Amino acid sequence: MILKVAYLPEINTNTGLFGLSDLLDQVERQPIGCSPWKEYAGADVQAGFAIVQGKDCIALKYYVREAFSNPVYFNANDPVYRDSCVEFFIGFNTDAGYYNFEFNNAGTCLLGFGTGRERKYLPKSLIDQISYCRSFKSKGMESLIEWELTLVIPFEVFCFHTIRKLEGPSCRGNFFKCGDDLPEPHYLAWNNITTDSPNFHLPEYFGLIDFV
Repeated sequence: MILKVAYLPEINTNTGLFGLSDLLDQVERQPIGCSPWKEYAGADVQAGFAIVQGKDCIALKYYVREAFSNPVYFNANDPVYRDSCVEFFIGFNTDAGYYNFEFNNAGTCLLGFGTGRERKYLPKSLIDQISYCRSFKSKGMESLIEWELTLVIPFEVFCFHTIRKLEGPSCRGNFFKCGDDLPEPHYLAWNNITTDSPNFHLPEYFGLIDFV
């Protein structure tokens, strides 16, 4: 799968988050619609995202609709994948290493870098450079919750690379929604994975990200 990401130079790390959230609502939304493992396919959850490149950052917004979403983890590099969690994995050029950004709906971030499931956690000082805003609303009698998370990831957070502007099909990555410890555990992916058991740390299943 190929994802084309627009360049909007008017966006930067100082852009107001609520205005940015509204702007991202105008960007084509991508579904996180693959449910690779059938035993978890029954969960009542939908997720998608919108993404653009700014002058000095990546701006990303997640859209989630689900029945369970109360966060438990609130400290940097806590295991937020056990909560209701959205994730963004990205690698640059032919580098075997990639970054994994994982957020629960409180905005708590786990950030790592490595070549597989064994990761090097990156420091809180980098995580603190990521700004976010979030919103919630319930869906009446359905008892479902819709929540949104808008993120600004400065290029400096990619600490093992020097990035000034991303151009062309230079990246590979994937986007996920999960909730390991929720009453309805689930694992959704933007680009499909074909393995026997849940594992997002498989770069061979990353899609192509084309920065246009």
